Amino acid sequence: MQSQAWVWHQPGEPEGLKLESCALPEPGEREVCIENRVIAFNPVDWKLIESGHPVWASGHVPGVDGMGVVAAVGSGVTHLCPGMRVAYHADLRRQGSFAQHTLVPARAVLTLPEALSDETAAAFPCPGLTAWLALAKLPDIRDEAVLVSGAGSNVGRFLVALALRAGARVFASASPAHHDVLRCQGACAVADYHDPAWIERLLAANGGAPFHVVVDVTSSRQAASLVQHIGYSGHLVAIMGRVEENPWPPFSRCVSLHEVALGAQHQHGSDRQWQHMVAAGEAMLADLAQGRLPIPPVKVGEFARLPYWLSEFKRSGQGIKYLVRV
Repeated sequence: MQSQAWVWHQPGEPEGLKLESCALPEPGEREVCIENRVIAFNPVDWKLIESGHPVWASGHVPGVDGMGVVAAVGSGVTHLCPGMRVAYHADLRRQGSFAQHTLVPARAVLTLPEALSDETAAAFPCPGLTAWLALAKLPDIRDEAVLVSGAGSNVGRFLVALALRAGARVFASASPAHHDVLRCQGACAVADYHDPAWIERLLAANGGAPFHVVVDVTSSRQAASLVQHIGYSGHLVAIMGRVEENPWPPFSRCVSLHEVALGAQHQHGSDRQWQHMVAAGEAMLADLAQGRLPIPPVKVGEFARLPYWLSEFKRSGQGIKYLVRV
């Protein structure tokens, strides 16, 4: 049997992807074959199409997020069966989600509540699991001041929601288009990161005190610049590249630096760590289905025009989740 996939041959723009026929993939041991229904875009998709990846060769299928139904299971898979609705975050080293069918390690598959739409399920894995990983690195943050830098992003909205659920006092930076949503979520104060005095405004809203936690969703450079605003024994969580050096001298503020790399879990995560993440992800998906977590705004295109929609996402994503229906 045949399938189709959007295939990468060399670094360039999304328009360089080619729709090609390929053999229907057969799952190996502890793998499942997923017949995709909806594919979601993330910034890592167009960034790697543009620059390439150390293990990619001509003929690679990009894409990290998708949802669909289990088409076949490999040996050793007992908790999944054909016909189940599932979502997943794919390993960047393997053939990805920009296809009608994708092979995924069974341990990385998220089962879906019946009430959850295909679109919301596909939009969840990368931003939702990244936000969970970021906060899972922290001790109890109840009543602590947490700054989310880049809160208007899809990851940022999940971070705000999860931090508020944990009892934190959340402060957020985002472009003005996202301020009302973040305030409605429960953020104590929101500032426009275009304002040169945005950090001073948020510090003032916190009574002039430093933050206990800063979670940055923008860049390692931005994250490094925010360490000075973290108090004694506080934490910096960098999502878009890690901070290599702590600017504070030893035995001073004792700030802990954390990096988040969801893709690295495919290579280095244990089965036990995957069990924890899948359980957390499925609980968040249940909350999405019940309206207890924010559903991102989405824009849905067609699989046959995937490069066009990925290009539009690259140009103007800005907090909107772009999807294509297969």
